[in-house]
Amino acid sequence: MASSGRSDCRCRCRRLDRCQGAGVFDQLHRVLLGVLIAAGELDWSRACVDGDHIHAKKGATTGPSPVARRKAGSKHHPICDGRGTPLHVIMTAANVNDVTRTLNFVDGRP
Repeated sequence: MASSGRSDCRCRCRRLDRCQGAGVFDQLHRVLLGVLIAAGELDWSRACVDGDHIHAKKGATTGPSPVARRKAGSKHHPICDGRGTPLHVIMTAANVNDVTRTLNFVDGRP
């Protein structure tokens, strides 16, 4: 009998959640950065700080007043080297400005 694929997807999602919770991806990122640092492949002469909104698909609607118009969802703030290699990423609420997190980026640099 053919599978619909839904159970496979749920299983993969659970595995990804477990790996994320165990810090597997953070450890992998640190190892890969260590390899790049040892090989002299990171461009420390400049860096780029950016932000990317991730909208809350099932979030509540925002209100009509300026006070109630906060952005629902979250935001990824990466810092990359001169070649675009991600050095560090933090996640905040969607309404957090990149500039207010710049020190966190620098402190989190490997």
